[in-house]
Amino acid sequence: MTLTVQQAVEFPLTTLCDVINRSFKGYVAGDIQFTPPILAGFIANSGIHLGRSLVALQDNEPAGIAMLARRGWSVRIALMGVVPEIQNQGVGRWLLAQIASEAKTNGDRTVILEVIEQNPRAVHLYESCGYRSIRRLMGYDYKASGQVQQNNQANSFEQVDISEAARHITAWESADLPWQCSGISAAKFGAPNVAYRINGCYAICSKLEAETISLLGLAVRPDQQRKGIATQLVANLITAYPGKQWHIAPICPEEYGAIFLGNGFTVNPLNQFQMELRL
Repeated sequence: MTLTVQQAVEFPLTTLCDVINRSFKGYVAGDIQFTPPILAGFIANSGIHLGRSLVALQDNEPAGIAMLARRGWSVRIALMGVVPEIQNQGVGRWLLAQIASEAKTNGDRTVILEVIEQNPRAVHLYESCGYRSIRRLMGYDYKASGQVQQNNQANSFEQVDISEAARHITAWESADLPWQCSGISAAKFGAPNVAYRINGCYAICSKLEAETISLLGLAVRPDQQRKGIATQLVANLITAYPGKQWHIAPICPEEYGAIFLGNGFTVNPLNQFQMELRL
């Protein structure tokens, strides 16, 4: 088997979609079904650099892919997969070595990623290649009660530009948060997502008319943190939109779980490890 690598930018989106969809067939979190428009949105929202992203070729045919994003001295593996025909043959390890080598060449100092804990084969692969777990990332879900009561809580929320909320997340967040939770990522959100300022704090949510609302970001002033303010903020959101289900994607650091568990959320069955390789 002869393996080579090329930049992802050299391939049409249809080819990249095909490699991704084949690689994630039977994935623990469900099959991925990218189309060019969906992939284009994923690239934009994830800050993926197609010139840095890699396609692995087996005998000149696309057989694996690594979609990479970059911030400063760090590279994030936003997605990596190998087609089923050549899985368990060392291709994933080879592709990780290519990523690390190119990152060093470009002056990067860390490579980061997230991996589902319930995918032990992938976890072992990354650990065997030198990645260490920083923290566990959790997801949470809230199921609305059958009773829907009208209230005026939403009237006390001031809707603001998402970029304003993102700036405060950036200013107040921990430096080692997962990229998807960061203010830099939140700044890319747009309609139909919305942002609110509530008593000096900020919240970013997905489309409010939907049956299930995703909470995409929270920002609490440093002097108010660890005082129950975030827990009350989430409670206010739930009260403001009665009858709605709420969802937190499994990118929330485990140490913040009390905010949601205290409001009646349940833990998502899938969670992730945030991992890092120091170069």
